[in-house]
Amino acid sequence: MHYRELLEAFRELETGFSPQEAVTEATRCIKCEEGPCAKACPAGVDVVKFIRQIATRNLVGAIKVIKEDNILAGICARICPQRMLCEGKCSSSELASPIKIGRLQRFAADQEAEKGPKPLKSFPPKGLQVAVVGSGPAGLSAATFLKRLGYEVDLFEAESLPGGVLTHGIPAYRLPKNVVQREVEYVRSLGVSIFTGRPIDAPLALLEHYKAVFLGAGSNRPDQLGIPGEDLTGVIQALDFLKEVNLALLEQRDCEIHVGDQVVVIGGGNAAIDGAVVAHRLGASRVALLYRRSEQEMAAWEEERQFAMRQGVVFHTLTQPVRFLGDRGKLAEVECLRVQLGEADDSGRRRPIPLAGTEFRIACDTAIVAIGQRPGPGLDGLKRDRRGLVEVDEETLVTSVQGIYAGGDLVRGSDTAVRAVGDGKRAALAMDAWIQGRP
Repeated sequence: MHYRELLEAFRELETGFSPQEAVTEATRCIKCEEGPCAKACPAGVDVVKFIRQIATRNLVGAIKVIKEDNILAGICARICPQRMLCEGKCSSSELASPIKIGRLQRFAADQEAEKGPKPLKSFPPKGLQVAVVGSGPAGLSAATFLKRLGYEVDLFEAESLPGGVLTHGIPAYRLPKNVVQREVEYVRSLGVSIFTGRPIDAPLALLEHYKAVFLGAGSNRPDQLGIPGEDLTGVIQALDFLKEVNLALLEQRDCEIHVGDQVVVIGGGNAAIDGAVVAHRLGASRVALLYRRSEQEMAAWEEERQFAMRQGVVFHTLTQPVRFLGDRGKLAEVECLRVQLGEADDSGRRRPIPLAGTEFRIACDTAIVAIGQRPGPGLDGLKRDRRGLVEVDEETLVTSVQGIYAGGDLVRGSDTAVRAVGDGKRAALAMDAWIQGRP
């Protein structure tokens, strides 16, 4: 797709509040003392306080309140599942509908972007250096808090552009890339040194030069289906697919992936939904999503599933791909089996059981595989669970090696950006306490 067409196809869907709309919405807040909305925010934002600031038209105060706990205010406002978190606990919902907390946070962040950001209060320099690996939401949050606590922070990113999944993984119609760049640059402006193109293969070795290390590199190694034909041209991993589209937008060039007319997407998480909708926006006339369990058991958020359906994506549940078929090395079909659900497996979900004699084929030009991902290499010496995720102390997020902390998807698997932001904040405070010899 040509760049100009790409730009139009991936224009941001949601529009922000006008000042009057924001004030009107903020005045609906009943300012309950318990603050269940704030308790439901993994980053710990004082929701009632920042809404009160908007209601009194103190927009500088509003964004200051948010950024005290969440440096990625504009990003999280756009991509967090507020209905499952803060808005889901809103006391106003007992009277009418929940306060639109996410859109109010976006309004505050966008207003700051228009008028210019203000510095955040920080402690005096301590003369000590710490390292952060990975510039996704967990890494950016940890780096910011460590800098504000007075440390010199070096942040290492393997890719050529910072932002992690925010830059490479989330489609631009949900999260415009200029918003990511803007908030990354704000972190840099605080004095965090960001080094791109710098993969860290042995994070434990960083302790030779730094007082402590935070790992927030995410889970960037995609899982394989392990079925015949997976090496055919036209079979692509969702992470690679989404990354190419986002890079084309960032680099202002044509997208090099041509999905064709018929696309299948395999998986049931948010990455699968994103892959399906992106394929549709790239011009596919038929997009089918194949999932081996029922729709109720999908990891993807319900609102994302509904959005994909409205875009024309067709869901085939209880369907298991068994092989890819091609012609002269190029994908042509995917063969599937119908399944039924049996007893629960190790994941706690009912195990899909293939039904003999139910084979059928779906013609396709492209197959996008989105069945999950796990941490990459370079974590030798750290205790990990059976999925390869790094094990940490629940409270401090310290790993099995003293001085090494971790958070975000590296610890949790696929999770929300705001939870990763909260992990970065908690880990930074714990790192500071450990370095200073405090409990």
